[in-house]
Amino acid sequence: VGAECQCTAHAIGDLAVEFMVEGYERCFRKDPDKFRRMRHRIEHCSLTDQDLIDRMSHMNICPSVNAGMIQAIGANYMKFYGERNAYMAALRSMFDAGVMCSLSSDAPSGPIGIQTIDGAVNRYDRNQNVQCDKSQAVSVTEAIRAATYNGAYSSFEEHIKGSLEVGKLADMIVLSDDILKIDPMDIHTLRVDCTVIDGRFEYERAEEA
Repeated sequence: VGAECQCTAHAIGDLAVEFMVEGYERCFRKDPDKFRRMRHRIEHCSLTDQDLIDRMSHMNICPSVNAGMIQAIGANYMKFYGERNAYMAALRSMFDAGVMCSLSSDAPSGPIGIQTIDGAVNRYDRNQNVQCDKSQAVSVTEAIRAATYNGAYSSFEEHIKGSLEVGKLADMIVLSDDILKIDPMDIHTLRVDCTVIDGRFEYERAEEA
């Protein structure tokens, strides 16, 4: 931190997140303005509470949240975490607190891509067909922002990617339907028709016979 290097580490449980926040706070007190500029991160940041979220907001910590796990094993979280599940992948509370949270995955394993947006918006366990606690659900637009601009911000790349603007890299995907117009519960059915990286078509989905 003193060398102005952006720091991050994996922290999934609330105690692990607490340890990271406490460590960051020790560094933050030495030079708050410089610390905020560094956009230090917490990877996954799965289980939190409102106090931890407020402390992250105060220091401009950028958690990278794996909301896709709600889609994969959300029912298990509800079973084992009980009331604490209200702050599992707590994107709603993070957005409300002004935290620059982004969406992440364990690619190539686990839920990736559109599945993380589905988890953030619907919080529905697709494997066990169980509706999970929706108190931390975000809108489709917010989920897209977390998956695009906020991710670029957390890696100091918002000047070249994260949004479609003149002068930025033409990094984008084209989906099989309009994600803003379909029923949000159908987001998981969307397919990627093509992927464009720096203006070049790197992937095109083959037409079905």
